[in-house]
Formats: sequence, C-alpha cells, structure tokens
Amino acid sequence: MIANLNETKKILAKYDLQAKKKFGQNFLIDSNIINKIIEESKIDKNCGVIEIGPGIGSLTEKLSESAKKVLCYEIDEDMIEILKDNIKTNNVKIIKQDFLKADLSKELDYFSDCENIKVVSNLPYYITTPIIFKLLEEKNEINDFYFMVQKEVGQRLTGKKNSKDYNSLSVAIDFQANARICFFVERNCFYPAPNVDSVIINIQKEQKNYDIDNQKDFLRFVQNIFQLRRKTFVNNVSSQYHINKEEVIKLLEKRGYKPTIRSEELSTAEIVTLYKDFLLTNE
Repeated sequence: MIANLNETKKILAKYDLQAKKKFGQNFLIDSNIINKIIEESKIDKNCGVIEIGPGIGSLTEKLSESAKKVLCYEIDEDMIEILKDNIKTNNVKIIKQDFLKADLSKELDYFSDCENIKVVSNLPYYITTPIIFKLLEEKNEINDFYFMVQKEVGQRLTGKKNSKDYNSLSVAIDFQANARICFFVERNCFYPAPNVDSVIINIQKEQKNYDIDNQKDFLRFVQNIFQLRRKTFVNNVSSQYHINKEEVIKLLEKRGYKPTIRSEELSTAEIVTLYKDFLLTNE
C-alpha cells in the first residue's frame, strides 16, 4: 500500500504532514526491503510482533499480513490517525505512548494466543540504544529482536574484539545477547533520505553464565575501560578508578596479559574475569 515514494508522499499530502525531525521520522519506501525484513525475522501466523515507531505503517501493514498479532507503540498522534485510517486488518493494536516509558508487561496478555513474540522495528536513530537496552533488561519471554538502525551503530552493536567497531557498546550487548548484521540498507530506501546508510540487525537475548551480581556496576566498568580508546587498559583503569598503575599491571600479569594490552583486545569473557579480579583487589 504505502511502501513506495509516490504513495508515501500522497499519504503525507493527504494529511498535510511532513516527516518530523524531533521524532526521527524516515519512512521506508522500498517494498523489497520490507519483504526481506519479514523473511529474515521468520514471522508467521503463530507469531506476535511488537513494532516501535510504525510511522505511516509501511512495515506495519506487511507485519499484520504475516503475523498473528501486531502491537504498535507510536508517540506521534498524526501517525496514529494515518495508521487507523489505512491499516485495514483487525489484528493490529496501537498504543499512543513513548516506548521508553511503557510498562511492556501490562500488554503481554494481548499475545496470550501467540506461540512467540518478536520485536521488529525501524528504530528512530536518536533513541536506538536506550530502546535496545530497555528490551534487554525486561524480564519476560521476548528475546528475539530485529531492528533497522544506523549502519555505524549496527556495526558497533555487533563489533568483535580486535576490530575498529569493537567498543563498550559491543561488550554490553555481547554480555547479555548474541547480535549479528542481517543486511545493509541504503539511505535512498527512505523518505526523506537520512544522511547515513542503515543495517538490519538481529539481537537474541541470552542468559549467559557470567556469575555477575551487580550488572550495572559491571557495565560501568566496561564503559570506563573503553573511556579513552588510545589508552591502554592499565591507563584507563588507573585514571577512572584512581588506583596505582602497578596494581593494575599485577592484576593483568596474573592472568598472562602484557601491561600494554588495550581493552579492544579483550573478549567479553576476559573482561568479566578481569572485572572480578578488580573487585577482589579493591574490597
């Protein structure tokens, strides 16, 4: 219905609207990309789907045709009017709310007759990371997410050690999930076209047995050791925690690492081990 440039412009003109920068609105206008998202996410009639920021409904329409039920969170009242007028299927529920403020647990009964629930969304770039971490922190059965995100952010979310994309965000994701890039999406697949290309990423939440009591404290440690990328692990830990460099070097040498090692050379599991060593030396 709406997944092309002419139809998108026609819809917006009908309601006398334009894309709103404050909501990060860039509408998908390529039906091939939408079909690839549906195919990649393996949505079927046993599946419930949560969509965040559906906009004018280009993806929503296809989701409603493919899934058993769709739950949309939309903050823009104008977009809700368009969705209600143009989505003709009866398996779509629209909630006017900022997803970051939503209590998702209150809505899960809607999916009681679905075998599984997935999140499939073209995320507004400016709140990509907060949305992802909100979903990872939720205590529920939803653990399979497919997101359209800015290319550079997607590369950092899925970064591996010893690569230029590997940073604190890569570790924070890998600590609690498995992430991969599914495919790339050029900027001309949107209207208006953003200044960057995008990627579809898949994040699958996984309970990994790292035996960490205080997750927030560990994630703060991760941020601190990547604080200044050009500095060594020793220099970052010493400057962020105000402890003697020799203590940090002893901690590293105990595990067989050189004093010159940088954080981007350490895997998530190795960082967890060093974090536990760091806690013991600072008790």
